[in-house]
Amino acid sequence: MFYPRISAPDLQCRETMAAIYQAKQTFYWADDWSPEFYIALARAGFISVSLDGGSENIGQLLLPEMQDAYAVLDWENLHMSRSMKRWMRSDDFSELDLQLVLGCSLSLVLDGIVRSHGEENWLYGKYERLLREIAQRDWENFELVSVGLKRPDGTLAGGEIGYRVGRVYTSLTGFFDRSDSRLKHAGKLQLCLLAEYLRNRRMAFWNLGHPYMQYKKDLGAKILPRGEFLRRWIPAVKDNFPEKK
Repeated sequence: MFYPRISAPDLQCRETMAAIYQAKQTFYWADDWSPEFYIALARAGFISVSLDGGSENIGQLLLPEMQDAYAVLDWENLHMSRSMKRWMRSDDFSELDLQLVLGCSLSLVLDGIVRSHGEENWLYGKYERLLREIAQRDWENFELVSVGLKRPDGTLAGGEIGYRVGRVYTSLTGFFDRSDSRLKHAGKLQLCLLAEYLRNRRMAFWNLGHPYMQYKKDLGAKILPRGEFLRRWIPAVKDNFPEKK
């Protein structure tokens, strides 16, 4: 399958970006692992993963995607299932004493993602080093976000990594601990608590990325085609992040 190359000058050219937004192409590739380029891709609406180039000469590539459609959660559509509510009233839930932590240790969340996803993990090598570099600096209207669902002993029952651009939060990837049967709803709990946090911080909406996973629809996300998504995305990411009052 052919993926066109994309570079920093492409993102700065209005005609090129207009063509990308209107094209049927979704995946592109790049070998620029600079934080500035990655953040520029995110601001443009790409969600980037990575791909092994298949040889020592090519190495690991960045794979930005301009999706055909996006799962978007508006706060009025947030839904918590009955089974989830029952679990939150149970003794198991009380004993777990879970707490959502924003700004959780990036290393803890990365370790959980590696354990959970194994060989399917695309957040490794250059991508992991890139995120660690981004996390060490402050960026204009962009913030890398690490989220942890913590137990009292400091270990994570779940977590995710995403980023905020302007007034939109975008999820990248996450995990939850499947080894404890008491945690069967931990992933959904994390999503609901994070949604409440984002709503309280007056985020415009939550970009959950790929629309194909049922749990996103169960949460209340609606599927927006690319054009409709971009009409909401572009003005929202240009807004300054509103401080909580």
